[in-house]
Amino acid sequence: MKALLLAAATFGLLGCGAVGGNPAGSGSPSAAPSGGPTVTDADENKTLTYHVGDTFELVLHEQSGWTMWENVTASDRAVLQPMADTHAASVLGVTLAKFKAAAPGTSELTATASMACSPGAACPALARLWKVTIVVVA
Repeated sequence: MKALLLAAATFGLLGCGAVGGNPAGSGSPSAAPSGGPTVTDADENKTLTYHVGDTFELVLHEQSGWTMWENVTASDRAVLQPMADTHAASVLGVTLAKFKAAAPGTSELTATASMACSPGAACPALARLWKVTIVVVA
C-alpha cells in the first residue's frame, strides 16, 4: 500500500510516462553468496551476491491492479547475462527470466508494470518499477 501511495504521489507530480517504485532498501554485499537459485518479488530493493558462474531464475508475480511484469533488464549485461530457458513455462500472471553471473561487478535487474485498466476505459498513466541489485564476486 505504501508503494502504491508513493507511486500515486510521484506520478501526480511528474505526469504521464514516469516510472516510480518503492524507496531503495539496503543490503550489504558480502563475499559469501546471499542470493539463492530464485530471485522473487520479496527481493525487491535488496542487494544479493552471487559468484561468477552462478545462475538464478527471476520469478515475479502480477500484483492486483497492475499488468504483468515486463521489460526485465540487466543494467550491465557483461556482469549478468540473460539465458534462454527452453524448459521454463509460467502460468498467467507470472514473469520468468533466467540469468548467469558472468563477470565480477554490479548490475541492477529491473522490471516494469503499468496500471491494469479495462479496454476503452480512461486509465491513469501510472507505472511501477521493480529493482534488485546483483553483486557478482569472483
